Amino acid sequence: MWRIAGLVCLLPLGAVLPALAQEFEKGPVPDWVEVLAIPASPPDLLALSAEGVFFPLSDVQIRWDGEDQITFYRHVTQITERAGLEEAAPVEIILDPGFDQVTLTDVRVIRDGVVIDLRDSLSFEVFRRESQLEQGVLDGRLTAHAQIPGLRVGDLVDVAYVRRSTPKIAGALRAVWERLEFSVPTAVTRVVVHWPKHWTMHVGALPDRVERVTGPDLPGTRRHEWRRTGDEGLVLEDDVPDGANPRAELGLSAHADWGPVAAAVTPYYAADYPLTPEWEAKLAQIAALPGPEAQAIAALRLVQDDIRYVSLSVGVGSYIARPPAEVIATGFGDCKDKALLLRVMLSRLGIGAVVALTDLDDGHALAKQQPMVWAFDHMILRVRVAGRTVWVDPTSSYQGGGFDSATPPDYGYALPLTGAAQRQLERLPVTAELVWNVAVTERFQFTWAGVFLNVRTSFRGGAADYNRQRMATEPRSRIGAEYLEFYAGRYPGITIAAPLQVTDDRAANLLRMEERYFLPRRLLDENDLRENFPFGAENFASALTRLPRAPRQLPLASGAPSVNRHRIEIVGAPITFNPPDPVLIANDAFRYSMTGAAREKGRMNLSWQHVRTGRVIEAAKVAGLVQDAQQVREATIFYWDLTDE
Repeated sequence: MWRIAGLVCLLPLGAVLPALAQEFEKGPVPDWVEVLAIPASPPDLLALSAEGVFFPLSDVQIRWDGEDQITFYRHVTQITERAGLEEAAPVEIILDPGFDQVTLTDVRVIRDGVVIDLRDSLSFEVFRRESQLEQGVLDGRLTAHAQIPGLRVGDLVDVAYVRRSTPKIAGALRAVWERLEFSVPTAVTRVVVHWPKHWTMHVGALPDRVERVTGPDLPGTRRHEWRRTGDEGLVLEDDVPDGANPRAELGLSAHADWGPVAAAVTPYYAADYPLTPEWEAKLAQIAALPGPEAQAIAALRLVQDDIRYVSLSVGVGSYIARPPAEVIATGFGDCKDKALLLRVMLSRLGIGAVVALTDLDDGHALAKQQPMVWAFDHMILRVRVAGRTVWVDPTSSYQGGGFDSATPPDYGYALPLTGAAQRQLERLPVTAELVWNVAVTERFQFTWAGVFLNVRTSFRGGAADYNRQRMATEPRSRIGAEYLEFYAGRYPGITIAAPLQVTDDRAANLLRMEERYFLPRRLLDENDLRENFPFGAENFASALTRLPRAPRQLPLASGAPSVNRHRIEIVGAPITFNPPDPVLIANDAFRYSMTGAAREKGRMNLSWQHVRTGRVIEAAKVAGLVQDAQQVREATIFYWDLTDE
């Protein structure tokens, strides 16, 4: 399937097109490629077709010319329903003009056994598509796009092309990652690799349903073929954790461990670089601070706050940072630029620091990956200060705290760039208290005039960073209106008694917020609140209660670690409270407690605590987890009759 979702910006290249002749052209299938006949479409698989399409064939063949990787892609789509016309009609090929050469070899439509060859007549447009522009990422990739006209239900669409890729870093393309199973039923999926005989080859585990054969060999290579036949297609359940995808994926590498990857990238991030005179002066001021931890934090905050995040990941910029002086002069940089700049500053301060590779989305699954450079998409730093190791992300925004209170990067694993001796990934330690920590206290004071509600919230860890950013980028009145909307939904007629108050101790990474509301006494009767007055917390396990009750097939990602506390204090109520029975729930995903106490008339305290572990939950335990989540929901909010005794 050639379509890439999420179009954000199209920058037409128009006049640049003539210069693209070498990057995107049309030509024959290379002699070394084995052209398969299109397999028959088994009726039982056709009946399972998804989104109006079925895949009779997916074929990938790979060889090398020196360090250049040459890949033949062929994909055959059968349109089974009207919805499949939109899926099969676009032909889109993504290429990096600095390092890729693409040759379109086939575009054919097979209709009732008749082959319609469209390769030479089909008109392609080549444009620059920046799909991550809103995130500040410019990758410079080009998209060759065409629409196949006149498609009908029942047609077969056969598209093939060859990509020649030149590595951006030496040895980076001595690896392969390809899918062998899809979400759409597929008759035959094949990956053929002509592996150079002088390279070692290390293959990741594959299920028995994938067949493997070797030979016949091309000169200087060993032919390996992996084939999956009769794939019914698997649509994943929600919240499947990184590395638990059951679809067969081929991963192979010339490296037995991560040492060669670290060795290839380290030279770009271990050298010293000059700074601008302005930043040399700033560094001198930081050096005057007392102690290495204060200096390291000051340098980190300077890079985080004064260098905007913009990624020019074009050409070698995908892997190699710009010189720090250039980053400072432009005032922006991406993870590579910021990581190198901070590493240079810390080294000048005598603080040990190394840049490390990680992955924002799949970092927790890196330990299951075959070693390869393009397993990563992000860079952070490992810092050794005051006899301990800490990890920092210089791209984080509005971060606060020292090393004991700052939010740690929760990316699973990272590869420090310390050279060939760095053979293993390192685990990034996190705690729930620092990843996300919120404590709320609601105080209800009942008076002759009505109910005064005072809400005090303390944010720590990532919750403090998030709300610090909100306060800096959104009008405080809008934030206050959102909170009012929540309480008005629970207590109709409630109004703001005082503007939202915020205090931020950034050094301690502690942000406090105070809200004040008033509910007139007459509205207790008008809105049926006197006989059904709610006191409650957030439903901390709401995501789990939405899981289907059918037996789970795959493990569950229970969510990032977090700590949430909620306390309600009630004074002046006209009744004697009978507090609810305590609730205590503990499982692999979370620990939850609810307690209540009422020692005199008109007073009651209710307390909730929910600690999420962040663990992966086995499929067999998910049903019990859903039941526990239902108990959490039932112990979240309670109603009292406040009719005067």
